[in-house]
Amino acid sequence: MVELHEYAVPQDPRRVKLNQNESPFDIPAALKEEVFARLRQVGWNRYPSGQAHALAERIAGYTGFPVAGVLAGNGSNEMIQTLIYSTCDSGDRILVVEPGFSVYRRVASVMNIDVVTVPLKEDFGFDTDAIIDQGKGAKLIILATPNNPTGTVLRVDDIADIANQINGLVAIDEAYYEFCRETAQGFIERFENLIVIRTFSKSLRLAGIRLGYVLGREDVVRELAKARLPFSLSIFQQTAGEVLLENPEFLEAGVREILRERDRVFEGLAKIRDISPVPSLANFLLFQCRCITGRDLYQKLYQAGVVLRRFDHPRLESSLRVTIGTAQENDIFLEKLREAMEE
Repeated sequence: MVELHEYAVPQDPRRVKLNQNESPFDIPAALKEEVFARLRQVGWNRYPSGQAHALAERIAGYTGFPVAGVLAGNGSNEMIQTLIYSTCDSGDRILVVEPGFSVYRRVASVMNIDVVTVPLKEDFGFDTDAIIDQGKGAKLIILATPNNPTGTVLRVDDIADIANQINGLVAIDEAYYEFCRETAQGFIERFENLIVIRTFSKSLRLAGIRLGYVLGREDVVRELAKARLPFSLSIFQQTAGEVLLENPEFLEAGVREILRERDRVFEGLAKIRDISPVPSLANFLLFQCRCITGRDLYQKLYQAGVVLRRFDHPRLESSLRVTIGTAQENDIFLEKLREAMEE
């Protein structure tokens, strides 16, 4: 534990915030009022539903997946933690790709679980053969698709190959599913060792509420539920999720806008000297800088009023990640980046 650093991301309301892959769009005021109205009708002195049945039913309706195979939790991070806790013991191995989402390794380190890393290819694509070869002795494989921070995608046929050839549990983190619409959900009934993890924090606009869920076979989900802390979802979280999924019609417009802006920002980045963006199917773009370190460029942009995400991973020392914001935020980012690269 002493060797770990606190997971902290800079927060500064005075700057354009494009560093955490949140949605730039808030929930409509009318839906917030509906959440508050419902909360006024329930007692706050009683514990919430431990199984979050009503929320699980809304998730089942949203995903088209059987409710018995749905487990809701306090953000996808809790789902990841629960997954590792319920699957692995000290000394076991999990497999992840690098560069990838740091929370997987973080949770494993706390539990003294060995982490096997498979490097992404030169173009940041997944090395499926290496994953299968090195994953055969792992208790758990966790793969994010689209991958964070690269935005690259693991094809669903490759996911099926991995699940078919691996004995351990294969967890597919689909935090950015709504932006690419490629999912392993359809393979869950075919492969008993396959589960899908998703979040409400990206396209569903509830990063501040903290909600996530797992889709899996009923027997697998039942075992995961045993490892979760009781009453981890408050009545506020459950009610907010229920109201949102009862009124999903406004979400698609936001996703379409982000996809349009993503393509526009990609084109803008490609026109800036010494900048190379990586094609992405998420709500963010990773870009490489050929004449300056990511750390130095991050500081220049921060001083100019724009906050991006930088990384210490050796392959990303000259890279930054930008979340797709509103059109105005994206314009400011591109302008400040051009100015920084011309200095």
